[in-house]
Amino acid sequence: RAIVVINPNNPTGAVYSRQTLEGIAELAERHRLLVLSDEIYDQMVYEQARFVPMATLVKGSLCATFSGLSKVYRACGYRVGWVSFSGDLEHAGPYLQAMDLLASLRLCSNVPAQWAVQTALGGFQSIRQLVSPGGRLHDARTAVIEGVARSRYLTLVPPAGSMYAFIGVDRALLPDFDDNRFALDLLEKQHVLVAPGISFNTDYNNYFRITLLPDPACLGDVFDRIERVLDEYADR
Repeated sequence: RAIVVINPNNPTGAVYSRQTLEGIAELAERHRLLVLSDEIYDQMVYEQARFVPMATLVKGSLCATFSGLSKVYRACGYRVGWVSFSGDLEHAGPYLQAMDLLASLRLCSNVPAQWAVQTALGGFQSIRQLVSPGGRLHDARTAVIEGVARSRYLTLVPPAGSMYAFIGVDRALLPDFDDNRFALDLLEKQHVLVAPGISFNTDYNNYFRITLLPDPACLGDVFDRIERVLDEYADR
């Protein structure tokens, strides 16, 4: 049995507080649960948000922390990731041996790309400029927040981390809104690609995810196109 933590979160952009993470760690230790912590967006945080590694909080249970080069270091094509174990290693011997065996049997290491890991982790951390005011991701986040504010239909809890925003559509204005249908209409009519919220196993269908990777000017145009499709829905 395990608890999965994705922090900073995809798709919502939430960054969990120390208090929340301490509660998760306490629950895991009380019930002897493995903690699987996906922290691949760990340095993608904005404004006053602070990232807290789960490994610093989980002591009485086993914690597996996952990361890689594809997000913070923007090296998706390298296909390099890793998992590190911490916490109660003393009682995890058989599990760790099984994981090592499974990795040896099933995973094919990208050896040339592994040489990039040390340079990436120990070199200049350009992500800090990108998430600071004036940086590409920071300004794209601002453009998304402003785009939602201009809309008649959209709602948003501003993302505190990662490179996504999870945008809601007001049910009071569009009671029949369906995120899957909207994603298809937006792509076919306005040539904009978003991920419907239902693709993240939600039990509601009035959200969609947008990425912060386009430049701010492009995102401004994106929200104009989104509004056109939503206006069409409202006029039906």
